[in-house]
Amino acid sequence: MRLRTERLILRDFQREDTATVLAYQSKPAYLEHYERPPPTEEEARAFVDMLCRWAEEQPRSKYQLAITLDGGRVIGTCGVRKAAAEDTVAEYGCELDPEYWRRGYALEASRHLLTWSIATLGLREVFALTRPENQSAIRLAEALGFRRVEDGRYELTCP
Repeated sequence: MRLRTERLILRDFQREDTATVLAYQSKPAYLEHYERPPPTEEEARAFVDMLCRWAEEQPRSKYQLAITLDGGRVIGTCGVRKAAAEDTVAEYGCELDPEYWRRGYALEASRHLLTWSIATLGLREVFALTRPENQSAIRLAEALGFRRVEDGRYELTCP
């Protein structure tokens, strides 16, 4: 799968993306929002392998895509994940290499993916979960039209 925005390409993960994912998920700024140590190489490989398996599922229910710059460099991931292919509710999630924060990449990628998902997958609701202290994630969710329904949970009702 491949979606193109003005500056980005959203595509399925490839196993070769593991080193890049490990590098950005190990940065201190990234880890501030997680209660865990940096991932090991094996954990990063298992994460990317899982995303690759999701892309191969038939019927497909999870669209967690690599956010890449035109040159192919992976700078993060965003996606919508349904429990089953026929569901009309999905969870949204996005993460970005801290080197690329505050440039509008997460908003650009997420808007495009959500627009595609609503039109193509027949979603009626999308929800996002975040830690209440992650103000950047909350601002992103609100910029995308999500509304807070409880501490750490945001919902987007689809047209």
